[in-house]
Amino acid sequence: MVSNLQLVSNDHLNPKASTSAADENDHTMGTVFQIIGWQGYKWPLLLTGILLTIILFLDEWLIEKLTELIPALEIGDLDLDETIGNYWDCLDADDRKWSKMEELNNVVNLNLQILTDDQRNRMEASEMVKKGKTLQGVHSYDILANTLYLDDFQYVTAAEGENRADIIIDGDDDEGNDAVQSDLVRIALNLAYLTERQALSFKMSKDFKKE
Repeated sequence: MVSNLQLVSNDHLNPKASTSAADENDHTMGTVFQIIGWQGYKWPLLLTGILLTIILFLDEWLIEKLTELIPALEIGDLDLDETIGNYWDCLDADDRKWSKMEELNNVVNLNLQILTDDQRNRMEASEMVKKGKTLQGVHSYDILANTLYLDDFQYVTAAEGENRADIIIDGDDDEGNDAVQSDLVRIALNLAYLTERQALSFKMSKDFKKE
């Protein structure tokens, strides 16, 4: 568009003999070799286009010649060592507690194993880094680890421990099934991972744990 003379000025309009005649816009590659092709704000873009075209076809040759002239430009093999621990070690205290308590509740109360045995063993054996960086923000792809979704689903995490049931308010007078309100959310979000028989027999009911 920058090189289209008819868009940027009225000085380059060619009259047409008839409405059906072809437009004569003088829009040719030859303008690159004329002063008009380098006027105004066209020359930076044109120059950049030429340089990028040269680099596209001669990149390896250019790099070789430049490093011969300036050896400091040569990029050797890089061995990055950012002293970052593994995933479990990089969880802070709150995220570590969340992961452990959620998995414990899933396995013990819901018979729903989320982590593999190897992942669970590595989580239990991990130690939080004393120096270095811990993960920031949402630490897991588990949708319930995201506080925005947790709030939308009115989910109370198992990381609340013994106080979890006291935090949950449900619609009946039975104080022994309060946790089911949140456990139902966990089950519903994982229906796709149940066997077909389990999924078909599941009922969205507060009595699902008894059944």
